[in-house]
Amino acid sequence: MKDFIKIENPKSCCGCGACVSVCPRDAVAMKEDEAGFIYPSVDEALCVKCGKCAEVCVFTQKNKGANGDPAVYAAATEDKDVLLESSSGGIFTELANAVLDKGGTVFGAAWTNEMSVSHIPVESKAELEKLRGSKYVQSVTGDTFRQAKKLLEGGRYVCFSGTPCQIAGLKAYLGRDYEKLLTIDIICHGVPSMKMLRDDLAYVYGGDLSEIDRIKFRDKRYGWGTKGSILSGSSRTKYDPGTSPYYFYFLKGEVYRESCYNCRFPSEGRQGDITLGDYWGIRQELIKLMGEADPDKGISCVLVNTGKGAQWFKSIENNLHLTLSDRKSVEKHNKQLTAPSAPLPEHRELLEGYLKNGYSAFREGYKKHFKDHVIRTAKNMIPPKVKRGLNDFLSKVKG
Repeated sequence: MKDFIKIENPKSCCGCGACVSVCPRDAVAMKEDEAGFIYPSVDEALCVKCGKCAEVCVFTQKNKGANGDPAVYAAATEDKDVLLESSSGGIFTELANAVLDKGGTVFGAAWTNEMSVSHIPVESKAELEKLRGSKYVQSVTGDTFRQAKKLLEGGRYVCFSGTPCQIAGLKAYLGRDYEKLLTIDIICHGVPSMKMLRDDLAYVYGGDLSEIDRIKFRDKRYGWGTKGSILSGSSRTKYDPGTSPYYFYFLKGEVYRESCYNCRFPSEGRQGDITLGDYWGIRQELIKLMGEADPDKGISCVLVNTGKGAQWFKSIENNLHLTLSDRKSVEKHNKQLTAPSAPLPEHRELLEGYLKNGYSAFREGYKKHFKDHVIRTAKNMIPPKVKRGLNDFLSKVKG
């Protein structure tokens, strides 16, 4: 047994924070490296060498995911206001509401006043707006694992949402299942660092970051897709792969932490009771089975992985436009359900350039992709309904 956690290879740490939470002496803290990625650092003056931080590491907890085939759905909330403020179909909000209705607490990722992303607890439906929407950066879990455990030990309902590695970290820290705990993981491509995002915001926004109220990576004002906004007071700055090197490289999968390319969770079963993602490429015939669902406002794919997840999902079915689907259809446009993101040849060059020259490396590399920007812009001009019709036609031709 190791005396305490030692990260000798960045590929072997996902930054989930379980090691920080489990330490009885608060001797472990997450600290940023040169690129802004967070890793555990041990204060040996406080450490009693109990080994708990090493034992709880999710990269040593093999084969802990859900087994069997999940029930798969295409779904969207009937609440038009929630749908507009959600990245895809608004299913997280519906599940969170169900937990809050039982007097529970919901944990998820939120923007902080320091323009970073951290997990926080909310206990009212009015506060849920803080947790809605995609945050394409790593969230710091802080002491939320401990908060969740305290609530569960007190008999409260808890909903905890996060990336698969964060849910795995929570479960490893808790050490056992709790009847009143609902876990929700997302279909995750990978996470860049907060430092990279702040540098990018300074470049795209061009002003004092303290003036920014919120970043919407997926702004439904522009439809269901990858067009976003930086919100500051009454102003709205366009934020998408055509204006942001960070966003562009995120979608290409070139700026994630090293462990994301070594992620074991796609192959070892889902970590959450329920998995949520975008139902990209959904077929027209499936949409027709969803009643009055508007595919241009977003549709979620929902994987119900456990019996507990099935009970919670059943409790919200009456609030949804819903139809059964299958995992193969969802996997077609969500490759991270079967394998981690693969590092492209530019990944190492881009990271080394960032470490050496800072954000200018992103800007210079971005200029080389002018053709990609033109193609993406042209694709974004095609109406979503036309895209779906074309995808359906091509599927039938291939099938």
